[in-house]
Amino acid sequence: MTRKKPLEAEMTLIDELVVVLATLAAQMSAAVAEINDANVGAVVSIRHIARLITYISNSVAVAKASNDTPPERARIVSSLLSTLRQLESDERMQLDTRRAVSAQHELSITTATIAQVLAVVGDEEVAA
Repeated sequence: MTRKKPLEAEMTLIDELVVVLATLAAQMSAAVAEINDANVGAVVSIRHIARLITYISNSVAVAKASNDTPPERARIVSSLLSTLRQLESDERMQLDTRRAVSAQHELSITTATIAQVLAVVGDEEVAA
């Protein structure tokens, strides 16, 4: 007789976004540990990560008010990704300005966050 594996509970959108928030919190903690007189990049990282945490947290609040149906999940994720991609686009435009170093740093964090959201929620939710 073979034993069946118990079915894993499906993660809600809130659960998935909490994974992204946890990753950003870890990045924030690492950036705080790097602050010193010579490292301005750590401060740029902290400010930018805080902005990204706000966007993700807002999506969690919207998800909490929803019924977590596939169309609602897709709408929430699409809106979040739209916001993040607009931010990414704005940062790319700033690469040719005086704040290019900061913009490059912010761009790499934003691009990684978009990848994290896509990895956690899956492509099928974005397409739903």
